[in-house]
Amino acid sequence: MKIVLAKTMGYCGGVSRALDLAEEAIAYASEHALPVYSLGTLIHTPQVIATLAKRGMRVIEDPEGHEPGVLVTRAHGIGDGLRNMFIDAGFLLFDATCPVVRHNLSNIARWAKTHPILIIGHKAHPEVLAMRGVHVDGTPVESLLVTNREEAAALTDRPYAVFVQTTFDQVQLEEIRTALLSFRHIVYVNEICPSSINRRMAALELARECDVVLVVGGRQSANTRALAELVSNEGKKAYHIEDGTEIPSEVFAHDGTVGILAGASTPPSVIEEVVRTLQRSWT
Repeated sequence: MKIVLAKTMGYCGGVSRALDLAEEAIAYASEHALPVYSLGTLIHTPQVIATLAKRGMRVIEDPEGHEPGVLVTRAHGIGDGLRNMFIDAGFLLFDATCPVVRHNLSNIARWAKTHPILIIGHKAHPEVLAMRGVHVDGTPVESLLVTNREEAAALTDRPYAVFVQTTFDQVQLEEIRTALLSFRHIVYVNEICPSSINRRMAALELARECDVVLVVGGRQSANTRALAELVSNEGKKAYHIEDGTEIPSEVFAHDGTVGILAGASTPPSVIEEVVRTLQRSWT
């Protein structure tokens, strides 16, 4: 068995920043005897969430029924209405919104003054919820959401300012853009995050080199699932696993090349554990 690691994998800058802020929030809460929370799961990695929980960080979705304390928002961002609810309830926010996402949210507020807003993304994704939760002068910005080519094709031609979920699938985005080619005054304000594109390029390169690929990341991680699907679409067997205990028995018996790929919220320690587990199987 030969093991090959993807050239780009593991924590992106936004996730690293969110975890650094979580450390600061826990320290601040401890020093001031306050409860500490995260808005939803901070990252989609069970091992990390379990560690944060042991240190006192609780996962909540809204302020109701919770003692005011320190709240860490996710890298995906937070809608203005929900942000104000937490602030009004007495919570201190440590804003871990990815700088790229924050810039896009600010641009939505700016462009909404002159253009109808069209958002391309996954319906329930936290980043999309934040994008659709932007306010201007205290009023929510109206926006349309499209998730696929068919929905885009059904739109009426208007001079939209288009915003794309930064982790949206590149192939799907191009399909939607094709459906909107006849729109005369459409403006694409942002693109998919370069970090996401680099990871997908690394996944394609790995798929060409390997017979089997282990895609390491949380079960709820959309970007990890997308990477696994990308490898499968290249005709290679892809296994989405959360850690070394989930490596299928047929992979241990494989005598070809096994690739290791990981999502943007997968810790280096988990990747290393998967590699060690594979190495132990043939030493």
